Amino acid sequence: MTSKITMKKVSIILGAFAVLGILASQINLAALISYQQKRSDAIIAEKMAASIGALAYVYGYPLVDMAKQMHNEIHKVEENQQVYAPINRLHRYDEIVGPENAGNLRLPNNDTLYFSGWFDISKEPVIIHTPDTQGRYFTIAVTNLYSEVIHIGRRTYGTDETYYALVSPDWQGSLPDNVKPVEVETSKGWLLGRMYVAGKEDKPAAVDAMNNIWMASLSEFTLDQRPATKPAITSEPIDPLQSLEFFSYMNKALRSIPTRASEQALMAQFDLIGIGPNSDFDPEKLSEATLKGLEQALEEGMKIVEASELRTLPSYNGWMIPQKVGRYGFDYIQRASVVANGYGNLPEESTYAAALTSGDDDIMTGNNTYKLHFEKGQLPPVKGFWSVATYELPKKQLASNEINRYSIGDRTDGIQYNDDGSLTIWLQSERPEDPNKNWLPVPEGMFMAVMRMYEPEQPILNKEYELARIERVN
Repeated sequence: MTSKITMKKVSIILGAFAVLGILASQINLAALISYQQKRSDAIIAEKMAASIGALAYVYGYPLVDMAKQMHNEIHKVEENQQVYAPINRLHRYDEIVGPENAGNLRLPNNDTLYFSGWFDISKEPVIIHTPDTQGRYFTIAVTNLYSEVIHIGRRTYGTDETYYALVSPDWQGSLPDNVKPVEVETSKGWLLGRMYVAGKEDKPAAVDAMNNIWMASLSEFTLDQRPATKPAITSEPIDPLQSLEFFSYMNKALRSIPTRASEQALMAQFDLIGIGPNSDFDPEKLSEATLKGLEQALEEGMKIVEASELRTLPSYNGWMIPQKVGRYGFDYIQRASVVANGYGNLPEESTYAAALTSGDDDIMTGNNTYKLHFEKGQLPPVKGFWSVATYELPKKQLASNEINRYSIGDRTDGIQYNDDGSLTIWLQSERPEDPNKNWLPVPEGMFMAVMRMYEPEQPILNKEYELARIERVN
């Protein structure tokens, strides 16, 4: 009896251990599955944030760059600040740009005076007054947060005295009589103006015309009366382009502007990682994996934008002409590239062409002499004017020279045409022995040439017209 009971107990005990073993294996399996699930979730979160975030960086680059520039120019962020004007006011730069005063301007022109300002029409329109410039060329590029442009100026509306109202698409209200409405897609944006100046003798008249351009919110607008100045607001400068703050500024911008119908699917992808227009980006609420992915996205996005600045542009007889400026469609890389190099006008307002090499395909340097020759009747066909300027590399800035000439074109005083009606411009660092040569001084080292064609005619826009190539003489 005793042995039978003992064996039974042993059997029961062994059975219990077997059950416990099964349970243990099931628990281990569940733990393993849970671990694998969490690991997979983390991988997905990180990789999705990295891939979608890199695209978001390229897409959002103009939004964040505009936010940066706007903050740093409507606030006093430096003691000796180059550009400052409160919101809905203009900053005017009444000097002809040269190497001593170009500041942070990238590839500045020497043909016009600059003025600029930031607008906010989220609550009400902003009125812009332009005087009668009596045919003098001027343009104001109205740039939205996407860095896309519409123009106010001689080409679009003429040069009579005019009042314009920048209005948002959803604004409901009435404007004063004789005020032209100009619809802007985003409620905030930038104005960059250019006023033609022929040179030092023409500067006072150009400055006077520029000073008579002003802006005011609708509620403070009075006909023929410039609004009062605003007190300065001080702040610390911001630069969110190289930190995770980028996504905070991008998200804030996306939540403040209407989503384009054609980009709803893209915005849904951005929302998947917490940065789209239907999200409230908060890094503290994101998982460690998502933050890790966004760090990678930031690094990759910066590399893409940097590379976009150096990619090959189509060449037309040695001149590189950007294909899309001011309107970009879905070409977000081109948009970021233009923003990184500065903001541009629409091609029909002004078309720019750049040359780095001469006819022998060698990089141009001040050690050589070059010429740009236009046969009779082959000058750039423009309704405005044209000029060519040179910039030292890699700074992309004007270089000092003994005659203080930084561009030459169809309005240059004393320009000499050849007996057959052709035109030759000499690009060299040293003064030519022949004083009658049309001399455009160049930097001593590597340089690039930029041809600007204002109000270009159709042959330029459709690439039927081809600029003459710069040729090396020695």
